[in-house]
Amino acid sequence: MHELKPDQLPLNEGVRVLAHNEDGLLALEKPSGAMSHPNTPDANARALLTADYDLEEECYHWTSEAGKEEKAWLINRLDSPTSGVILLGLNAEISRIIKQEFATHKVNKIYYALTRGKPTKPVGVWSDKLTKDTHSGKRLIKKARFVPAKARYQTIKSPTGGFPVTLIKLMPVTGRTHQLRVQCKKHGVPIVGDRTYGSFRFNREVSMLTGVKRLLLHSTETHVHYVYHGKIRNFVAKSALPDAFAEVLRYRPGLNPAKPKREDDSAVSDRRFKRV
Repeated sequence: MHELKPDQLPLNEGVRVLAHNEDGLLALEKPSGAMSHPNTPDANARALLTADYDLEEECYHWTSEAGKEEKAWLINRLDSPTSGVILLGLNAEISRIIKQEFATHKVNKIYYALTRGKPTKPVGVWSDKLTKDTHSGKRLIKKARFVPAKARYQTIKSPTGGFPVTLIKLMPVTGRTHQLRVQCKKHGVPIVGDRTYGSFRFNREVSMLTGVKRLLLHSTETHVHYVYHGKIRNFVAKSALPDAFAEVLRYRPGLNPAKPKREDDSAVSDRRFKRV
């Protein structure tokens, strides 16, 4: 059993442990604005852990108070403005096993998004071809090829008398960069608060009237079924929807006083996790 315990992780402010098991698999709750990992050392203050990150090995590393070198491997990623469940491994073996489960699309993930408008059908599957950048040597070629992207969706609720928004349950089958954000835009239901793929005018209206200006996309549940040392394991981590979703859903003109803008709805209070 790995010696590193979840409570020994140098968690950044607003990050908390959701679940862990004896194999060294661990789920964290990431606030909106926090980076899955820092790209440069000066970005450590905005990452999941207050530790350095090895981009090649894809792991955090630091020296404990006892002088021991510790590591935690990042298993999957969330966009900086997306909140919710994200997985870490406390040893290289479990990290490799779970990454393979992700690579073969065997991990079940559930997201909730608040979108402007509603899909044409209440339940369905989106299968798209998304563009992807590639490298030729050191040269970056933008949108050089197409990759398949697939996600199941289900509409949950649409308020009457408030914003024209819909709470949607999203279950990605593939795991492309920005996949759900791009697919929501592509199918006419951009996610509220999306500064890249969203409706900028509508985002400003929501922010002005409710004070909510974060991306309303949240990873609520991750379920992994795997085999470790000959034993079958089931690992489930869940994260409740942030309050910002309910605030936008329940807004009614004339009934809700305008609120001051805020960074997000997480526990972060010192603006560490500014959007990057």
